[in-house]
Amino acid sequence: MKIFCLDETGDHSLEKIDQQYPVFALAGLVIDEKVYKDEISPAIDEIKLKYWKTTDVILHSREIRKCLPPFNNLLNESVRKNLYQDLNIFFAHADIKILSSVILKNKLVNQYIDPSNPYRISMMFLMERFLYLLEEEGDQGYITIESRDAKSNKDLFEQYSNILTNGSGNNYRIEAARFQSRIQKIEFVTKKQNQNGHQLADLIAYPIATKVLYPHRHNPAYDILHPKIRNRNGRVR
Repeated sequence: MKIFCLDETGDHSLEKIDQQYPVFALAGLVIDEKVYKDEISPAIDEIKLKYWKTTDVILHSREIRKCLPPFNNLLNESVRKNLYQDLNIFFAHADIKILSSVILKNKLVNQYIDPSNPYRISMMFLMERFLYLLEEEGDQGYITIESRDAKSNKDLFEQYSNILTNGSGNNYRIEAARFQSRIQKIEFVTKKQNQNGHQLADLIAYPIATKVLYPHRHNPAYDILHPKIRNRNGRVR
């Protein structure tokens, strides 16, 4: 059984685009359920204990980058470098696969008269790629995503249900039965539940989004993640 832990960076609004960060990304990790429980989550708990003396801390990319509480200990350059090194080692060796969708919102609104919501586009794309992976490995899985407000959760669940009921793609080229045979459910998890899988998804979303937004900018975090991104013949599309 595979778990697909998803998180996002950027907002999905097309009405008012933040030109400082005109991107929406949905990114996640596909992890074997047993590997997650026995190896991945305990490894992250060890890192939390090492730097914050508790597993209750919730890793969040933005607060870590800005050294905001409870991550103000990262104002110490040595501590910050050591944490990044530990995270790099973790991601380099973790038994995970990364699936992501990054949408440059300016290009989207310029290309289509009535573009779909970036969240809905990304969800369809990732459900398709998750399906392909499960079919290749002869496995089943489920999606777990961080809960937002009630309306957003409802919209996302409707998108998920529509794909499972009708299929996806142009003219529904991927039949619903394929999704139904492989993807069991979608779960919404709150931050307070402190699920390490979602926190890892949060950590990978920002460097992947910035790689697309600024492809030539130095991005060492992305370089660590790149080998884990599911690709076609070594090429990340």
